[in-house]
Amino acid sequence: MSGQRQGRFNLEGYRALAAVVVVIFHAYQHNRYPPQWLWPLDGTLAHHALMNVDMLVDMFFVLSGFLLGLPYAKAALGVGRPRPARVFLLRRAVRLIPLYLIVVLIVWAISNPVLPGDWRDLLLHLTFMHVWSDEKIFYTNGPAWTLGVEAHFYVLLAVLGVLGQRYLVRLGSRRARLSIMVAVPVALVAISLGYKAWAVYVMRFPVEGWSIWFNPVAKLDVFAIGLLLAVACAAGVRWPNAVARAAVGLAGGGVIALGVWQRYEHMPDTFTHTLFGLGITLVIAATALSTGPGPRWLRWRPMVSLSLVSYSLYIWHEPALRLLDTLDLLPTPGPGAPFPVTAALLLGLSVPLAYLSYWMIEVPATRIAAAFDDDGRPRDYYHGLDPAPRARS
Repeated sequence: MSGQRQGRFNLEGYRALAAVVVVIFHAYQHNRYPPQWLWPLDGTLAHHALMNVDMLVDMFFVLSGFLLGLPYAKAALGVGRPRPARVFLLRRAVRLIPLYLIVVLIVWAISNPVLPGDWRDLLLHLTFMHVWSDEKIFYTNGPAWTLGVEAHFYVLLAVLGVLGQRYLVRLGSRRARLSIMVAVPVALVAISLGYKAWAVYVMRFPVEGWSIWFNPVAKLDVFAIGLLLAVACAAGVRWPNAVARAAVGLAGGGVIALGVWQRYEHMPDTFTHTLFGLGITLVIAATALSTGPGPRWLRWRPMVSLSLVSYSLYIWHEPALRLLDTLDLLPTPGPGAPFPVTAALLLGLSVPLAYLSYWMIEVPATRIAAAFDDDGRPRDYYHGLDPAPRARS
C-alpha cells in the first residue's frame, strides 16, 4: 500500500475523533442545571473549548466532499474510471440508509406508542426532509440532521459527477478541465455565502430559525470546500516535504482560531462555520496531500478500529443518552463531577453499542451491494449458464 493511499485511509480517524467529541459535548449539554440552566464548566477554558466543538460537524461535510468527490474528479480529468450515478447512490444508500431507518423507526415508535402518532415527523425523517423544518429538524434523533444534509449533497454530487465525466473529458486541454472543476465548487461556495448574507442581513431570520441555518444550502460552502480539496488531490498536488505539510496544517489551525475569535467578536455563526470548514480542510489537506503516512495518532490501532464504527456511534449516542436518563442512571445535572460521569457512562454504553450495530447492521447491509454489478444493475445470476435440457418426448 502506498503512503498516499495509506494516508487517505487514515483520514477516517478524523471522523472517529469528531464523533467521540460530539458524544462528549452532548453529555456536557445534558448537564445544564436549573434554575438558570447554567453550564457546569461555565467560565473555564474547557467550557469554551466544548462550546466550539460544533465545528467538528463541519469536518463530516469536508470529508464527504473530499472522499466522495475524489473518484469523480479523477474520472473528469481522465485519470480514473467513470462512475455511474446509480452506482454511487446505491453504495451510499446501502452504507447509510439501513442503519438510519432502523434508528429512526425504533426511536419514533418508542416516542409514539399510540398510532398514528406524529406521522409528519416520521415522513420528514424517512425522506430526509426534516432539515427543512424548524420544528422537526432536531426531533426524534437530533444528530440525524447531518444525514439529511448529506443526502442532499449525495444527489448533487451524483449530478455534478455525471456531467463532469460526460463533458469535461471531451475538452482537449487539461487546464480547461481543471479551470471548470475549480470554478464549480467556488460557485457553490458563492451561492451558499450569498444565501447566508440574504438570511442574515436582508431577511434577518432569528437564531432559532434552525432550518435556515442548518439546511443543505447553508452548509453547501463547507461541502464545496471539501470538493476543492478533491480537485487538488486529483490534479496531483502534493506537499514537497514535511515542512510544507506542517505549514499547511498550522495554517489550518490558524484559520480555525480566527473563526473562534470572530465568533466571540459576534460574527454571525453561519459565517464562522465557513472559516471552520476552510481551516479543517487545510488540516486534512496536510495529510491527504502528503506522500507520507500522516500523523501517528491516525494510525493508532484503537483509532482505526473506532473509525469503523464512527457512524453507528454518532447515530446511536443520543438514543443511548435518552435511555440512560429514562432509567435514572445518570447523575443529577450540576457543577463538578456530574458531567464527566455522564460522559463516561454515555461512552461506556454508546461505544459497545456502536460495535454491535456495525457488525449486526452495517456489515450485513453492505452485502446488498453484491446483488448489483459494477454498473449498478441487478445481477443476472443465471447469465452464462447452459439452459436446462429439454425433456425428450
